[in-house]
Amino acid sequence: MPGESYSDERLDGTLATLAPIFRQEFQVVNDADVQWLLFTFSPGRVNLIGEHVDYMEGWTCPAAVLEGTHILVGRVRHFQNEAKPKLRFYATYPKEHFDIDHLGGDKHNKAWTTFVRGAVTLRLNRLGVTIDDPSLSGVCMVVHSTLAMGAGMSASAAFGVALIHAINAVVTKSYKGCPISSGRRYSVLPAMPRQELVELAKEARLIETEYCGVNIGIMDQFISALAEADKFMFLDCKNLTFETIDMRPLLGNGEYSWMLIDSMIKHDLLSETAQVYNAVRSDQENAQKKIGEHRYRGKPYSFSMMVRNPLEYGFDGDVEKFMAEFKPLMTPGEFERGTYQIMEQLRTLEFRRVNDAATPLSREERVRKVGEILNAGHAGMRDLLKVTTPELDYIQQLINEDKDVAGGRMMGGGFGGCIILLLRSSAEDRVLAHVREHFKARFKVENTCYKAKRVGSGGFVVSLEGKNVSNAGR
Repeated sequence: MPGESYSDERLDGTLATLAPIFRQEFQVVNDADVQWLLFTFSPGRVNLIGEHVDYMEGWTCPAAVLEGTHILVGRVRHFQNEAKPKLRFYATYPKEHFDIDHLGGDKHNKAWTTFVRGAVTLRLNRLGVTIDDPSLSGVCMVVHSTLAMGAGMSASAAFGVALIHAINAVVTKSYKGCPISSGRRYSVLPAMPRQELVELAKEARLIETEYCGVNIGIMDQFISALAEADKFMFLDCKNLTFETIDMRPLLGNGEYSWMLIDSMIKHDLLSETAQVYNAVRSDQENAQKKIGEHRYRGKPYSFSMMVRNPLEYGFDGDVEKFMAEFKPLMTPGEFERGTYQIMEQLRTLEFRRVNDAATPLSREERVRKVGEILNAGHAGMRDLLKVTTPELDYIQQLINEDKDVAGGRMMGGGFGGCIILLLRSSAEDRVLAHVREHFKARFKVENTCYKAKRVGSGGFVVSLEGKNVSNAGR
């Protein structure tokens, strides 16, 4: 159900926060000067396992968090008769305005305005309209993120998905004539058909690949658009099919939980680390290509095809033995990162099996096995992929000193961000205190913590047609 994890009470509070900002930043004169149109939200994500495999057509296991990008959209009447129509945006961070009066423009930079320009250009081109379309007359948007920037929870994907939702709903006028949703005080729009959401996720990815110049995969945008509450997604990145898997066989009724501990190093794939990130990908792609040319000589080959059909490719599951044949053909980076890729795809399949309610395991056995998978994943990113940092490695060491921690790993593209760990819920405060004490002694900064006791649903749109947002929900 769209917006299932975003309660009316939370929406009341969000609108009460954003409406005064909207009025001030767009110089709204009075109630008659603004027509409220809609609100949209898209979440960030955690990825439980399957790192750096989405762009290699493997599997990932993401889940949506409860925080993300919130956008309030209104039509300001005193802007409606401009000689040159504009779309106006204001971001609460970094407290900047941005107006756009034409499509296309600057690319390959990290500014938030690049995301806006990319989203507007891509979606309006898809809809076959321009900025002077009557539906966009006087439209202004306040963009507000509640995700920690640089924590590796895909604030950028949430931003892109939310922007496209907002632009699409305004132009198609899907916010008009919507009844109050059952059991709610707001009109939550029905979800788009699944294939349309898949296309929306692809479009949000294009913002980053075509406009920001980062060669990312599809997972982050996919989960932001298509997540289901209280479940993680087992996403096949080759054909973009997925299943959702209940977390209760693993977590029970709150006995175990996920937690993220921030390394306090900003994860930023839009700055100098973009080159390193792109090199990680190219090393894996080159390793895959060399194996295909050397052993399979013209037969279609990829790591993903081999893991899916091991007998067809003569693969017995022993990754080190398999890769040894090709080591002389590869650079050290290609060999190590290619080895990681195969291992991580196998780990993701095992994670899926362990979490399947039909797999005959006790909860404690599931927890232990998941912990082993997490720890092995971190070792691979540290020793083979080489995308961790000393801060991340130290946190991962510290958490495993506690008997009630099953395991943990670096989450996200690397070079900063968080460690995600699975632990007994009753140990959360003790584990965090232990990490903070030792981490601060070494790095002179205290860690931020994010507790993920519940995972959320994907992006949604709420109609505000006819509402006085100052009295929203009343």
